[in-house]
Amino acid sequence: MIKRRLTNILICTCLIIFILHLINKSRTNRMAMKFSIENLWNSSPMTNHRPVQITLSSTNDKDHLLIEIDAPFFNDPAPKSSSSSPGPYPELWNYEVVELFFLASSTNHYLELEFSPHGHYLVLLLTDRRKILKQMLSLPYYEVEYPSLDRWIGRAHIPRSLFPAHVDRFNAYAIHGQDDKRTYESLYPATIDSDKPDFHRLEFFQTLEFDSLLNLGENDGDDWNNNN
Repeated sequence: MIKRRLTNILICTCLIIFILHLINKSRTNRMAMKFSIENLWNSSPMTNHRPVQITLSSTNDKDHLLIEIDAPFFNDPAPKSSSSSPGPYPELWNYEVVELFFLASSTNHYLELEFSPHGHYLVLLLTDRRKILKQMLSLPYYEVEYPSLDRWIGRAHIPRSLFPAHVDRFNAYAIHGQDDKRTYESLYPATIDSDKPDFHRLEFFQTLEFDSLLNLGENDGDDWNNNN
């Protein structure tokens, strides 16, 4: 009887240890990086609304980047679309949008991602400053929710195939407003003496430990090399 109880206790203990191991492994793979856009494009502090919050994590297999954007909703006009289903949209930077840039400084290859609170997005692959290799690529997942009238949350899955190899720098931006009230905000802004917003100033991007999020390998992702 005692032997049977000891055996059961041992089995339960092993199961608990195994479950704790799986939980810890899941937490490790889903390590999150958080960023807050608190400045205008020229380093002036932003004071009239709460900052855009960006969270980067990954799937357990580290093959997809998970992006969450928690941002104020300014209710700018939505992009005009002939489709009832939002998706890739050209020149999305002309609307209310949050943009993320992932740069490989060794090659100057970078991925530009733009997300709208209305469900539209834009994906661009660039081989140097403003040199577009591809654009209007599709994402497997992008959804938007509105917790309140003045807030939106966007969640996207970005496959490994869209990233260049050796991503090591990052920047993010937020744009809203129209005409003379157009506002440009930056995670890592340009210097105060800059004359106009330019989100392709790669010299202002800052270090990102991207290898802890995705298994990039030594080569650019498949979307950089195929003809689609």
